[in-house]
Amino acid sequence: MKRKLSFLFYFFLMSTLLFSAIKIGYYDNYPLTYDDNGKPNGLFIDVLKRAGILRSFDVEFIFGEFADLMQQLNKGYIDMVVCVAHTPEREKLYSFNTEPVIINWGVLVSFRTLEDIKAIDGKNVAVNRGDIYYQKFLEIAQSFDVKPNYVGYDSYESVIRAVNDGEAIAGVVSRIAYLVNNTKYPKVRATPFVFSPVQLKFAIRKGSEVANKDILEKIDNTLAFMKVSGELDKIFNSYFGVSRMVGRQGFQMYLIIIFIGLYVLTIAGFMHVIKLQKARYEAALEVNRQAIARESILDESRGIYTYSIGLEILKKYMELSKRENQLLGVVILEFEGTGCEESKGKVESILRQNAKEGDVIIHISQNTYALVLYKYGVFFAEHFRRKVVDSLENNNVTCNLYIGFARYIPEKNISAEALVYEATAEMEKDKEFKKKMNIE
Repeated sequence: MKRKLSFLFYFFLMSTLLFSAIKIGYYDNYPLTYDDNGKPNGLFIDVLKRAGILRSFDVEFIFGEFADLMQQLNKGYIDMVVCVAHTPEREKLYSFNTEPVIINWGVLVSFRTLEDIKAIDGKNVAVNRGDIYYQKFLEIAQSFDVKPNYVGYDSYESVIRAVNDGEAIAGVVSRIAYLVNNTKYPKVRATPFVFSPVQLKFAIRKGSEVANKDILEKIDNTLAFMKVSGELDKIFNSYFGVSRMVGRQGFQMYLIIIFIGLYVLTIAGFMHVIKLQKARYEAALEVNRQAIARESILDESRGIYTYSIGLEILKKYMELSKRENQLLGVVILEFEGTGCEESKGKVESILRQNAKEGDVIIHISQNTYALVLYKYGVFFAEHFRRKVVDSLENNNVTCNLYIGFARYIPEKNISAEALVYEATAEMEKDKEFKKKMNIE
């Protein structure tokens, strides 16, 4: 009888461990994760659905503030939190999936023009409690001996609203949060202070039962497929048509203004550079124009940006390089051959593998990419080419690779477009030389 009772108790205990609900924390960070009338929604939730996590397991979603959710994860009250920045410090506590859902970074916003970070010294600065960008900005401010009065809020939108209402001179938010809220709060503008690019992933507490269920592996396999097929991009773009944050007409007008502005800047940069290398830069400009016309609004969920968005990022990096006296360069890579066209997913994966944290990959045209290098040491084109070519060969991808590099020199006072054109012109020289010498 005792043996039978022991068996039943053991069976009950194992059933509890095996079939207990997986508790997943989510918070308000539209469009990545948010509460939609009591139901979880957002890009990260879409990935969980696509990976079959909600079908394969009994899942209970817990909505709350990010800082509180991370505390619950630490104590084992919940099993997973979605949309968590992957940092070396957090890697000691949590298990992350390998493939990032998206790359994001911090931006300081304000209702006034801020050219000097010391302008916020002693003033109210709104922050999101427990936010990685708040922590990073705190370090930056301390390095400049700037001591603002930090005021904590529960969400990025609350931070932006506080700045818009004049409760704080500035606020620290993610650039996606600013993008989806800037029409709703028209007084708030992004400042030149951008920082801390991070990969956003799913986090599970180390040693938890969920860590043994292969959930992270399922998520990674699904993400890889969604990125290659373009499904992740389409889902991400769809949220920018939702009236919850931005009216459709208002957002469309915002895009029209952006593209008109980019077109004007492109023409202005071209007229400046044409005096130096007219023939080569005409070809490069045509490539960029075609890319702008061909690409969708955003292509960044797979960690690669469209030309229009990437150009804006490059401008911010140029400002940062000039202010912090750090090296900045642009590498243009053109992959030629049917092997590359048929293996675009592998090519882009190889590019991500050869980019360090903080670098930015921009899709210029069908088989042409720009790699923005920030805080690099010395760039050797042939060494970099060899690394990429070896990776291509190891993945059974056969194609030719042409490379051009241009270093940003602040004293030259050139535009972001001109820097891309310089690198493109160098790539055209490399292509011409290799074809002339039959080195393919």
